[in-house]
Amino acid sequence: MGTIAGIPALGFGTYPLAGTQAEAAIQMALEVGFRHIDSAQMYGNEAAIGTALAASGVPRAELFVTTKVQPINLTAAAFGPSVRRSLDDLRLERVDLLLIHWPPSDDKAIEALVERLNGIADQGLATRIGVSNFPVAYLRRAAASSARKLSANQVEFHPLINQSRLKAAADALAIPLTAYCPLARGAALSHPVVVEIAHRLGEAPSTVVLAWIRQQGVIAVPMTTKKANAMANFRSLAVTLDAKDMALISALTTADRRMISPANMARLWD
Repeated sequence: MGTIAGIPALGFGTYPLAGTQAEAAIQMALEVGFRHIDSAQMYGNEAAIGTALAASGVPRAELFVTTKVQPINLTAAAFGPSVRRSLDDLRLERVDLLLIHWPPSDDKAIEALVERLNGIADQGLATRIGVSNFPVAYLRRAAASSARKLSANQVEFHPLINQSRLKAAADALAIPLTAYCPLARGAALSHPVVVEIAHRLGEAPSTVVLAWIRQQGVIAVPMTTKKANAMANFRSLAVTLDAKDMALISALTTADRRMISPANMARLWD
């Protein structure tokens, strides 16, 4: 599997899977070839993921596991213990990437949170650290205050949203973006431009969209419970779009359709 800044370029998203459904989906994803698994405390599925990974027989060295610290655990008292609970649930000694899931409500706390992330890495509980849903101003502050290089900013990224300003800032900081909702919850797959390109290339629409994301140097973590869809997603690693098709899909970002936008975050989006 190809990598972007040392991280597998395609991962398997797990929201909103839980329980036995999450276990079955992880098993299926591993059978297809996925080795990058994305989770979060907020998803409530770390224990199910841990069970599936332990039962899979896939060597730990082949896996790349991400999880995220949820807002209620960002305090000095809760941060470390919450990460240890996540590791217990995941049945891991460390995660490969630990993210702050959402920016703090008090932006004065950004530097303190980044220091806590670094502290977790210092203890050997996370190999890499990063953030999620951070707008440009917050990302720059987080990067400037971190003793370690931030390895990701996981954000909504797909052909129907314009994230050019955020991507330019992340590129300038050499911090890769990770795309959640990379297929725009399916909306991107039915767009006539995507459908035409997919038909012409003999590929699934999801294959085309995920190739478009990867070719911009963005990691993607799509979720599906269907093996045929997972195989189409995985197929994107072997597909390269030409400049014309890349431009055609990139033009769709003018739709600027954000799928995930909590009310308290709308004021921060770039």
